[in-house]
Amino acid sequence: MKETCPVCGAESELHCVPYKIPYFGEVMIFTAICDSCGYHTTDVMMLADQKQDRCEKVIASPEDIDAVVIRSSFGTIEIPELGVTVEPKRGDAFITTVEGVLTRVERVVRMLSKDAESKQRADEVLKQIEEIKLGNAQMTLIIDDPTGNSAIISTELFFKKDLISTDL
Repeated sequence: MKETCPVCGAESELHCVPYKIPYFGEVMIFTAICDSCGYHTTDVMMLADQKQDRCEKVIASPEDIDAVVIRSSFGTIEIPELGVTVEPKRGDAFITTVEGVLTRVERVVRMLSKDAESKQRADEVLKQIEEIKLGNAQMTLIIDDPTGNSAIISTELFFKKDLISTDL
């Protein structure tokens, strides 16, 4: 599908891919890519049984680090223990894990730590993130999405398969 790039005005490609996520349902993943300027945006939208005003919360202990995180471009992520809030931004949807969210936060914290004062705070946050990743600390991950298109799904549920018993 073709669309106009919002950055440079050139014709760009819009890809729409349906995808079924266990215990979440059918979604449509939208990706727009402009070959002229490199602009790239992604979003995710529920296709059925949408729950409005979805607020998901998980206390991430070592066994939750691999929980699947689905965030639409309308979802706000909050990690109170780190003092981090990730505000929604058009085209910034993703499907990752709790560890993936931490890695994204880690990247931004490193980028923002330019002066001495912010560097000290950044070092504290980065140390906390490392402790969480190592399983030595817990955190709370909250996603608030007024569209209901975001969720946190435990790995156990996400990858659950029917047990098959065979007598040999």
